[in-house]
Amino acid sequence: MNTNCVRCGRKVQLEENWLRAHLWESTAIFHWNCFIALMKSHGEAGAEEAIWQADGHAPPPSAKVRNGKRESTK
Repeated sequence: MNTNCVRCGRKVQLEENWLRAHLWESTAIFHWNCFIALMKSHGEAGAEEAIWQADGHAPPPSAKVRNGKRESTK
């Protein structure tokens, strides 16, 4: 597993405050401050997309996010 923060790309040290998030089939690691900043700027949907893409997945086609709201692409 990659131990770099998904948001800033720096290596996460055990001494730091950090978060490992597991969503669907993906796992992502964030510095705690990076996760809070992501939630403030993009909300829950942005965090879900970042976690999903952390393992190299393309964004799910049904999870297009615009202005913090999830839209259907159908």
